[in-house]
Amino acid sequence: MARIRFPGTFAGIVKLFTDADAKHTAQPAPKTLQPYLDEQGIVMATDAAAVTDAAAASIDFGKAEKKAEELSEKRDNLFTPVFRDHEGCVQFLKKLFRGNPQKLGDWGVTVDVRGRVVYPPDFAGRQAAVLVFIAKHNSFAPPTSPLQPYLEENIISLVTNKTDADNALIAHNDFLAQDALRELKRELRDITIAPIEAHLRGEGQYLVGLFANTPKKAGEWGFEVDDSPQADRTRDGVVNFASSKTLQQLALGSVLTVTGPVPMNLFSGKAIKGVPVVMNPGDKFIIVRGFGTSTLQNEDPAKDSSYEATFNV
Repeated sequence: MARIRFPGTFAGIVKLFTDADAKHTAQPAPKTLQPYLDEQGIVMATDAAAVTDAAAASIDFGKAEKKAEELSEKRDNLFTPVFRDHEGCVQFLKKLFRGNPQKLGDWGVTVDVRGRVVYPPDFAGRQAAVLVFIAKHNSFAPPTSPLQPYLEENIISLVTNKTDADNALIAHNDFLAQDALRELKRELRDITIAPIEAHLRGEGQYLVGLFANTPKKAGEWGFEVDDSPQADRTRDGVVNFASSKTLQQLALGSVLTVTGPVPMNLFSGKAIKGVPVVMNPGDKFIIVRGFGTSTLQNEDPAKDSSYEATFNV
């Protein structure tokens, strides 16, 4: 049975729409697609305007992503040497306080029950720890700080390090702003293009059905038609109670069904964040762009749930 290979990228969707729109516009009446468009209430000019808006959002997304990468690199270039010095200073004091490593707590350093230093995993936590550490050193009257011999021997300036740590925080905050803008523009792009993609899927399936004996004729509208044998890609799965599961390479245009006895939340991407699609038992969700990787969350405290989905192989 012939089927259409729909593009999996934003650029591919835009090209497909452009090709289909060009063919439809150039075709004299009666236009092949017009009965389907009329039946579904689709106006190609309206879709074209939406594609233009989505493309503008995509450009803004690319700019914000590039700027975020630049700021992330600037932050890391400033802070990596600072934190390397910080680790050396901490280890020196740990040796100095041998037998009583908990004294490092006075310097803002966390030490676990086994006497091992635990550094914050995130930039903000590490930057704050560095500033507390430097402030503790500065609280000693020069040159009475127990850290002073190490600083002099290793030619470390905590004045310079504080300046670099402060500037790294500025770069980090700018990075967070650009990263938030990047995500906003990505969501706007995907939300705007989603109905267009759905229209294209319907239009392609209409053409393949119309050209039942010569389905590849739909290629004149830009659709890639595949009439080779296709393996079964539909699989069942379980999401245990009070847990979540990420599904990757979900086939665009396929249907995700909750087959279990309890509802689940569906999130776009690998993280449980944002507003989920609430799926009750038996509910079906058509996989559109942005949901190729999705996460199902089962919040029930006692019952497992299950799903059926189709994956790219």
